[in-house]
Amino acid sequence: MHKISQTQVVSRKDQVRQEREELILSAALSLLQEKGLQGLTMQAIANKTDYSKGTIYQHFGCKEDVLTKLITRCGQRLVSLIDIALANGVGLRHKVVLVSWAFFINAELEPETAGLVSMVKSPEFQNKVAAEFQQGIAEIDQSILSRVIGLFTQQNDIPAEKIKVGAFGWWAMKWGVQDVLANDWEMTKLGFEDPKQYFFESLHVFLDGLGVSTDDVSHDFATVGRQAKTIFQLHNNNKEIT
Repeated sequence: MHKISQTQVVSRKDQVRQEREELILSAALSLLQEKGLQGLTMQAIANKTDYSKGTIYQHFGCKEDVLTKLITRCGQRLVSLIDIALANGVGLRHKVVLVSWAFFINAELEPETAGLVSMVKSPEFQNKVAAEFQQGIAEIDQSILSRVIGLFTQQNDIPAEKIKVGAFGWWAMKWGVQDVLANDWEMTKLGFEDPKQYFFESLHVFLDGLGVSTDDVSHDFATVGRQAKTIFQLHNNNKEIT
């Protein structure tokens, strides 16, 4: 008769806990999709999972913790897409363009959470969130910024004194247009029918100003968009990316 080691018991407990947490997060995302932010409550999650509220509270202390965890998972996927973009880009300009597409595609894959990023990162919201979940968000932000700064640092196109300015400027532009898209700003009334295309045209003007070398693969908006979607789809287990 085989004895079960303490390590195996702990491992099984951890696995059961992880599976339960995944179900809770899946239910929370489903509630966001079906009912929006107002429909996401701890009781609604309990009802959808058939767990008691007490069980839900063993994993998350409040709905703000749940939302922060969902945003963190969304950010983890974004980091993975950024790494794919960096691995497939040719030269600094092309990599910047592909990484920018990574932000857009990540938001399209899960629009329900992408539109809540700004809210979840606000100090008022974060004051309600447990430290471990705050740390998760901080680590994602650091991962993204380190990749952005690292990309600019590793290339010879940009003078050293412009690296941080360039990295911040691009990062700020990208989050700005993502907020516009995620929250359905009515940009057509302002004469901007396709904010993505205007962003990319503005991005090239910005990169030109930094002195980034031009190339033959980054300037056609439609072509680069198709290329980015193909690259990310191949690394996304061939799940369709629209």
